[in-house]
Amino acid sequence: MRIRKLLALIISMPLFAVPWQAAAQVLPETKVIEEVEEFASPGVRGMGKPRGVVISYERLPGFDIDSESDDPRVGNGSGRVKRHNKFSVRALAPVINKPQTKLIVGFNYELEEFNFENLTPMSYDLYRYLEDKNLKSIGVQAAYLHSLNQRNFYLIRVKGELNGDYTRDNINISDYLKGTIDLAYGWKKTPDYSIGVGLQWGYTFGRQRVYPGILYNRTFNPKWGVESIFPANARVRYNANEKTLFYAGYRLEGASYDIFADETVLKQFGEIELRRTDIKGLLRMEREIYDFLWFAVEGGFRQYYRHRIFDEVGSSDELITNDLSGAGYVGVELYLVPPRRFTEKNR
Repeated sequence: MRIRKLLALIISMPLFAVPWQAAAQVLPETKVIEEVEEFASPGVRGMGKPRGVVISYERLPGFDIDSESDDPRVGNGSGRVKRHNKFSVRALAPVINKPQTKLIVGFNYELEEFNFENLTPMSYDLYRYLEDKNLKSIGVQAAYLHSLNQRNFYLIRVKGELNGDYTRDNINISDYLKGTIDLAYGWKKTPDYSIGVGLQWGYTFGRQRVYPGILYNRTFNPKWGVESIFPANARVRYNANEKTLFYAGYRLEGASYDIFADETVLKQFGEIELRRTDIKGLLRMEREIYDFLWFAVEGGFRQYYRHRIFDEVGSSDELITNDLSGAGYVGVELYLVPPRRFTEKNR
């Protein structure tokens, strides 16, 4: 099923959020619950509300693509992507939600789709294979956040995902399974200032390896703040009021998909791997619709840094190197947060 044909999901039960900052390497696309107890946490005053369920859609309009391969059986190609779509649903819920200790479990479903212009049976094999192909990611995770005292906290997260071109009727878990482990330790300097360091073993930038991260969350006054996990992301926050927030910054993104390009010349290589890394410069607005229901609009410029096909999973031997032109993008989100009466009850 194509992304544009997916029906909107109706979510009726708001969930609590995972304790780490938004769009972060350690716990992606989540927010923190602002603690009123004396235990340390990564969150600072002024950050957006915690999210439980998030539905998002993103589109990039047309851009050029050039592909090169040193293998004469594959050859070179060029074309134009008419649109690049991304759709995702994420949900998080607390299993343990105590002031000092939180255990969060989560689920995510994501897919990407490329549509090319003027494809024919003679077009480049990779483009013909990717046309309308849903590259999927289905994952589950568990995150454990523990506050040691008023100033120190640590976090452990384990995540497993199935990433690739599988279908419901044709899936072998061992072919598509990818794991991620995150470790982080932080210091809550003041209610407006948290810092931390961490490591991730995963696929944030395409290839599985260890990536470092530095957390820096700081609110300077009731209107302005910074949220970042360097080098993965950084953004300046402006609190217009309690119902409207604006952001400006950047975010690095990556993915790895295992694919079997049947009915193309690539079939002879069996299971191959697509890895991508890109950077986004972004502007974002988040706005309350009604109490527990919020929406966000985001736009900016997306530059592909690396987009490559490897001859086997985990290999360092590039089969195809793709050069994708940068393009503007726009994304929308609809998400649930804890009702206001819930947060007021816990103050």
